[in-house]
Amino acid sequence: MKLRALFATIALGAGSLICAPTHAQSVDPCAVYTCMAGISGAGASGGPACTPATTYFFSLQIWDPYFDASATSALRRSYLMTCPGAQVATNAALLDAIITEWGSVP
Repeated sequence: MKLRALFATIALGAGSLICAPTHAQSVDPCAVYTCMAGISGAGASGGPACTPATTYFFSLQIWDPYFDASATSALRRSYLMTCPGAQVATNAALLDAIITEWGSVP
């Protein structure tokens, strides 16, 4: 299981759009970033339009065999970093706020 988690982290960190087998469909990381920013208090929540994005974000989880909060947080950060806008210096604090609040939530 750790090998699968490592592969998923590397694949997402490299900017690949390969999904882990448990994820049927990938969602645009910029849409996820925007929606997560909204529910973190930095903008509008996005309402029902954000449901697929937030559902996908929370589906990114690492279990080995129990929920691994720190690995899940790292995986979610790596995924959000594939959005070019998340890498802009002015958005770094927002990315940190998203991960601090939601990164390790199962």
